[in-house]
Amino acid sequence: MSIRILVFFMSVWIGFSFSIAQNVSPDMALNEMTQFGLKINVSKIRYAASTQNGRIKPFDTLARETILFLTGTYKKWGLDANQIYLTISSLEASAFAPIIEIRSIELRQRLGFLPDKKYFSLADLESSQLQNLAMPILQKEQEGQKLNEEDKKFVEAFSQMNLFKQIAMKQHFIRSLDFSWLEKAEPDENSPVIVNAKKYLELLQSQKFDEAFTLSELLNRLTREQNAPELFKHSLSKLEMEVFFFDFRPFLWASLIGLLGGLALLIDATRKKITTKMIYTFFGLIMSFIILGLGMRVYITQFAPITNMYGTMIWVAFGVTFFSLMLYVLYKNPIMSGFMLLASGLILMLTENIPLVLSPDMDPIVAVLRSNFWLSTHVTTITISYAAFTIAMVLGNVTLVKEIFSLTKPNQIQDFFHYAYRMVQLGCFLLTVGIILGGVWADYSWGRFWGWDPKETWALIADLGFLILLHARYIGWLKPFTFLAFLPVSYLLVIMAWYGVNFILAAGLHSYGFSSGGAKAVGVFVSMQLILIIVAWIRFRTHHSKQSH
Repeated sequence: MSIRILVFFMSVWIGFSFSIAQNVSPDMALNEMTQFGLKINVSKIRYAASTQNGRIKPFDTLARETILFLTGTYKKWGLDANQIYLTISSLEASAFAPIIEIRSIELRQRLGFLPDKKYFSLADLESSQLQNLAMPILQKEQEGQKLNEEDKKFVEAFSQMNLFKQIAMKQHFIRSLDFSWLEKAEPDENSPVIVNAKKYLELLQSQKFDEAFTLSELLNRLTREQNAPELFKHSLSKLEMEVFFFDFRPFLWASLIGLLGGLALLIDATRKKITTKMIYTFFGLIMSFIILGLGMRVYITQFAPITNMYGTMIWVAFGVTFFSLMLYVLYKNPIMSGFMLLASGLILMLTENIPLVLSPDMDPIVAVLRSNFWLSTHVTTITISYAAFTIAMVLGNVTLVKEIFSLTKPNQIQDFFHYAYRMVQLGCFLLTVGIILGGVWADYSWGRFWGWDPKETWALIADLGFLILLHARYIGWLKPFTFLAFLPVSYLLVIMAWYGVNFILAAGLHSYGFSSGGAKAVGVFVSMQLILIIVAWIRFRTHHSKQSH
């Protein structure tokens, strides 16, 4: 959003804010907002067609994405995203309710707030120095200067504040239902959609909830009957499917099955009661839910579902499940399968619980990615190789933990080594093929096969890291335990290629994958991983030193 537009919204907001005469306490405002929101029946309006970020989507999705950005969650105070959004649009007291989540502790302190207070009202932010501190940073951004992490936090908070204002002024809702923005045309204020959208909010503001619900049925139909550019028409027939997808949450079901199945196979008492057929059922159900979820996303978006970190995480979880199933078919090891089911479930659970970092949105992709052929070959091949490496990493970590607690058995080390060795071979093959395919795509899109771009370079480094392990084992430099112990170290290269380039370096031609967040969590994981390796290695050397004496 340009500085001019931001200034416009701020000037309009001055008039709006003066209309709020009463000074409502945060608790009173939040209570009033909750009671108001619970009375709004959103069963029809959530299916209305709306526009945001260059595509047509159900209002349910628009509300979910908007409220997630403002509050950090899809549901809060017993209200769903649709009810929160419409309450902000209809109830003046919502400006005094602590709704906006400022996610940076440092930023909260810079603004003069207590560091342990996370949620703030619009009134709180208006009375702070946020606007004065953010404007120079926004100017830097307009001039094309690179922002540091602290600057990005100011921009995010300022964007949250201004988005709240747009919703409170009702313009965000009204404009989102009007398709004229898709063709950059001037909106017709007398169009049936805009007239009825205004009337709908007026009815809510007057607390005529039954009349508003009746009107929402008409508004739902009117938004779908608008003339839409040919590029966007396919979305109109998929609004119900998109709402169903987010309600059904297939990846959550797959995650729960993986976690329960994994735990059942790792507990002696339950493992003895589980048959081979039941193990196949666990794997089959997880893959079925993942395939169903990915298929629905492909149907809605019309492109392969691996264009961001969220999509690749889902794909890797599928790969872990599929490759683990192949290992079980070959070796019938239920304990190994238990660990793999658990790993797949944890990956999927992670994608379900940090949507601010791993965004599940289905907005249009940049032009360079609009090739389903290359998305379905290069990206899927690269990321499925990470699944094979993930299996090897998990087996390595299980071995390290068992070594620390003196639970390792020679035959189990040999078995895990064999499984991991095969997975590293598979991963290196797939990653090498994926790198070559990426070079062909780069030559097609950018006119050069290889350019030492950070994404390319780190993918090659990860490949070489695991190839070194394979060769070191082949010539006898690494014993089975040592090979397993080095797998988590090599996997850190995968984390850098997969996560680090996009979220930390954020440099190079692969800018369409750049994002932010999660750095602290990944840093903790890497630190714990290194500590585990060091402790297990010391324990291993001490144990074998005693045996030699």
